[in-house]
Formats: sequence, structure tokens, C-alpha cells
Amino acid sequence: MIKYIVVTLSLSFSIYALAQDQNNLVPNSSFESIEGKFKKLKQISAAKEWSSPTALNADLFSKKKEGPIGAPVNMYGKEHPKDGDNYAGIVVYSYNNKTPRTYIQVPLMSALTGGLDYCVKFHISLSDLSKYAVNNIGAHLGVDPLTLDSKGDIIFNNRKEFSNVVKDASNKIYIARYNWETVCGTFRANGKEKFITIGNFYNNKDTKYQKLKKLANFQGTQRPEAYYYVDNVEVFMIENPSDCDCMMGAKKQRESIVYHRDFADNGEEISVEEQLKRLTVYFDVESSKIDDMFRKSLDKLAMLLTENPELNLQLNGHTDKKEEEAIKNDPENELLVNLGIYRAKSIKDYIVKKGISSERLITIDAGPDQPAAPGLSMLSLAKNRRVEFIITK
Repeated sequence: MIKYIVVTLSLSFSIYALAQDQNNLVPNSSFESIEGKFKKLKQISAAKEWSSPTALNADLFSKKKEGPIGAPVNMYGKEHPKDGDNYAGIVVYSYNNKTPRTYIQVPLMSALTGGLDYCVKFHISLSDLSKYAVNNIGAHLGVDPLTLDSKGDIIFNNRKEFSNVVKDASNKIYIARYNWETVCGTFRANGKEKFITIGNFYNNKDTKYQKLKKLANFQGTQRPEAYYYVDNVEVFMIENPSDCDCMMGAKKQRESIVYHRDFADNGEEISVEEQLKRLTVYFDVESSKIDDMFRKSLDKLAMLLTENPELNLQLNGHTDKKEEEAIKNDPENELLVNLGIYRAKSIKDYIVKKGISSERLITIDAGPDQPAAPGLSMLSLAKNRRVEFIITK
């Protein structure tokens, strides 16, 4: 008889809701649809529907390009797209206003309905060569498009204008240079809002900034500005403000399950292969730490190897599909990218400390493509976060 022991923990993870994607009012929300020639900087208008409201255009970057407009590496830094192949780039602050700010703007697929609530979110990443990081990055929702004929900053001065700017509730300084952060908030429509514009609408004295040191491992000269990449812009209707989960798309607390099996000892003899199958070790979300409940099983494994000196094992470290998504969202995260092999190595290290030669143990990153259970339920995912033991010759 098999028992299931479930341990619930709070952990971070990225998740998206398909329904939100389907109801998104932002056309070409991740800048994937390109029209016309796209060869240089200041070409945000190459992304279908998108433009800049001032005389100085924002930038567009693509994995399909190289050099200044490439991705992940370009003239401002290095960042993988949050979604698809492309993302935009804007200046939101410069020291002593030496560099004009840039903005991105797009008409919504339909105007907002007065009295209804909408969730507004987009993702930003600070470029590696920015000397400054700032707060006050937001999205303006208006009936008419914003316009400025010159190269300059769009600065609001009255409360009514600011009431149409959606910022994250924390309004923190966004300092992440290796990953995407979410700007997210709710907006109650007055009615007929048709355009969304992203940027910084506050003057420098009201904008908090943090001066950053240049990254040691990145070539190039720091720029005296705050330059952010932008991707995956969303506006969708919600029934209640609480339905706008502003942790979604960044890091969200979710329940995880550490799966465990107990087998009744009825005295029957079982093969070594079956013993190894029963000794499979399971892991928590995005973790390679051995849970205490498996130490007894690993002690049995060490004993089995001691009693069978001819036995050599391959340790296959598996991940689940959600962890695979997390890697795509954060491809520079070494712990995530190597999670499968780290799980296998944690088991190997434990067994070696019990006196087993390391030469008898091979570690393999098996990834997410050999699931032990189908589906994406918490239990199925928990069964797939595992290390299995395979006999080798």
C-alpha cells in the first residue's frame, strides 16, 4: 500500500493565466509583429501599432538582429526577451536631464468602459550600462494619445493627470539588471480611454534614484541615465481589484508539494531494480535540498550499494514543466538552469559521505521531458521533481 505524505510550503514561482492573455486589450503586446524595415535604433514604430509620443523615438530590440539592436546583447546591455523574440527600450531618467526621455504608446483594441476596473501590467528590466535606477515608472491611460512635437519629457503637473497613471503599489526603485520585474496596478476607467503610454511622467526632483556601480563582467561605458527594457504589456478587465494579481508574472507565492511514498514491509523479497525504484527521492519547487524525510531512504541506498559492490548507478535529476518555464523567464539564473544536475549531485554527495566511492555514481541532468506523471497539477509536478536511480554496467 502506498501512502502520500504532502508537505505544503510557500515558494516563489512564475505563472501566467491563459484567460488574461485572451482578454488582453493591448495589440502586439510583446512587440512580435514587425512591419517595414527594422535596421537601427529609434525604430519602435517598426513594431506594428506601437509608436513614441515625442519627437525622439524609443528603441526596439530583437533576437533576430545583431549589434546595437540585437537581443539578448545590444548597445545598452544584455537581456533575454520576457516573451517571444523582441522587446522595447526607453529612457526614463537622466542625470541633470542631459538625455531626453523616451516613451512607448499604443492604441488599445477597444476603449475602456467607464466604472469598470482594469488590471494594467508590464515587465521592465534595467539595462546593464545604466548608471541609475529609478521609481515612478508607470502607464498612462488616456482618451487621446499623448503628443509632444519636440524631443523632451512628458511631465504631468496636476492631480487629474496623475490619476490616469498606473504604477506599482510599491513604487520601488527598479534595480534588477538580470531579470524582468513587473509593474502592476489597477485602474478604474472613467470611460473611453483608448491609449496606453509607458514611461516616467514625473519630474526629476520627484523621482527617486539609486546610483549603481558598473557590472564587472560587462564591457562598455556606463551611461548617466536609467534605461529600461520593456516587454509583455497587458490591460484586461477584472471584476474586483483583488483579481489583479500583481505578483503574477514576477514572483508569486504558491503552494508546493514534496511527494513521498512509504511502502509497507510485508517480508517479501524484491529485486534490486524494484528497491531502487522505491528509493526515488523527490524535491521541493526550484530546490535541490534533500528533505529530511528522505534521509532514511538514502541510508538504505548506501547500505544496498555496500552490500552489492559490483553495483554502479546513474542518478537522473529531473525537473518539472513549471521549473522549465522559470528557466525561460530567468535564463541567467545558474541555480535554475542546472537544477536537475544539482539535484542529482546532492544525492551523490550524501551517498559518498556514507562511504560509497564517487566513481560508482554518475550524475545526469534529465530535465523535464521524462515526466513520471502527466499534467500540471501540483501533485503531478511534485512527482516529476525527482532523482531516479538506474543501474549501469
